[in-house]
Amino acid sequence: MARYPLHATATPTDDLHQSLLKIFESCHLDIIHDTGDYVMARETPNGTPFAKLVTVEGLLDKTGATETSISIEVVVKNEELPIHNDNHCSRMRDTVRGAMEESGHWKILAMLD
Repeated sequence: MARYPLHATATPTDDLHQSLLKIFESCHLDIIHDTGDYVMARETPNGTPFAKLVTVEGLLDKTGATETSISIEVVVKNEELPIHNDNHCSRMRDTVRGAMEESGHWKILAMLD
């Protein structure tokens, strides 16, 4: 199973959760679970083999939030074996990262392979 975590921070705002939802939707991900601080989304089937379709989880760490910073852990994963570094799951992680950076809310701190 391929699994690619991504850690980011942002300045807490009222529309931060909505921004995360928009980021996921802009990456062609359907929101399948949303509790406010946890969001799970699944890639829309678009000709990609079923085992390569990704699931993305985003967890806002409200317990460690301050007035100036809140962190999020995003995990992009699928059933694909990560035999090659350049695989569908890692490309989707890069797509999510790019969307987060373009939103202007999030600062990427770390990406792990």
